[in-house]
Amino acid sequence: MVLTSTVENERCSPSALEYYREGLVRGREGRHDEALTAFTLALAVNPALASAWAGRGFALGKLGRFQEEIECCDQALCIDPACIDAWNYKGFALGKLGRFEEKVACCDRALALDPRNAAAWNNKGVALGMLGRYEVEILCCDRALELRGRYLSAWVNKGYALGKLKRYDEEVFCYDRALKIYPFYFSALLNRGIALINQKKYREALAALDRALVIIPRHPRAHYQKGLALSMLGLHDEAIQCLNRALSYDATIADAWVVLSNSCFALGRLEDSARAFDQAYYIDVHDVREEFVKGLFLLKAKKFDDALRCFSDVLGILLR
Repeated sequence: MVLTSTVENERCSPSALEYYREGLVRGREGRHDEALTAFTLALAVNPALASAWAGRGFALGKLGRFQEEIECCDQALCIDPACIDAWNYKGFALGKLGRFEEKVACCDRALALDPRNAAAWNNKGVALGMLGRYEVEILCCDRALELRGRYLSAWVNKGYALGKLKRYDEEVFCYDRALKIYPFYFSALLNRGIALINQKKYREALAALDRALVIIPRHPRAHYQKGLALSMLGLHDEAIQCLNRALSYDATIADAWVVLSNSCFALGRLEDSARAFDQAYYIDVHDVREEFVKGLFLLKAKKFDDALRCFSDVLGILLR
């Protein structure tokens, strides 16, 4: 985070700035509870410090309190409508709440203030991708990378969009660029493994996924993808171990239940296969109902892009 207002140094008390700067330091260290406390103290001294409201929102978002993040950013923007950090953080929180059209609007406001803001370009790309507009997401990520060539998140987001367009070689290239910058970037390793599975390069995928699991050993989706790769190689006993591990961490992964059912069936474990299939079915029914209702709500609210995404998710589940 950076100071975004050009006049706040002159108009706020030294103690408010001191607390604000402490919040920045704690946030960079990943100590978001302490950052939240520091920003709150800054605002107790000077409630008109827009950047402290934005910082407080950022800390709340890191703690998963996204609605409160939005409220803090709105406070910042009431004080200083040109606070770019507040527009970016508000957009981030809206995205976490599934409000992607509103996230795009926030990014556009940030970019109107600073067209060279790489974070706003990247965040806009993510929101457009969640709305199924992958070609435009790639363009946004490219713009972010023109401005900041070592932007890890932009490389991964571009790769993800390319994967959605089934341009897997280009997707893997993006992850390799990110990993060249930082070899321990978990998202790049996980997504690289998924891309290689999509290319039927299962053993290469296993190598990437094993590297990812060294970084986060209990990550359910990494275990699921490893189980999928093993299943596709016909190594069903090992696949079942991985899939059971994934589901012990997160029992809501319907795809993991499906692959588990298939591996059990291949080994002649028919009762286990049927039980796993039933679990997948019950999860799918719940997800279809939830996404359909959400889509109808968004349609009534005239948020057509968000509604289309929900209905597309329903179709994807039904096609499975």
